[in-house]
Amino acid sequence: MAETIADEVRAKEAKAREIIAAAKTEGARLIVTARTAGEQAVKEARQKSHRYFRDEARKAEAEAGNAAAKIVDGGRADAKKFYDKTKSRVAEVSEWLVKEVVSAYGD
Repeated sequence: MAETIADEVRAKEAKAREIIAAAKTEGARLIVTARTAGEQAVKEARQKSHRYFRDEARKAEAEAGNAAAKIVDGGRADAKKFYDKTKSRVAEVSEWLVKEVVSAYGD
């Protein structure tokens, strides 16, 4: 009877070692799977953030371009107004300048 109990204990210990070995293998597999999934999640997050910031930079550049175009157009309009307002005085100023030069330096 003692021998059958000893055999039974040995069988149970062998079975326990198999269960422990299988659990270690499964644990290692789960760790590798989790690590891979984590690395993939980090990679996807990096790509998403890169795409997001690239798109935001493009939007900001487009907005800045539009704002700059409006500023330039406004400056051109102001310059045209100034030119139109003062072009009639060009002949008058030119005549005055010629008189001044001639009077200072002669014919």
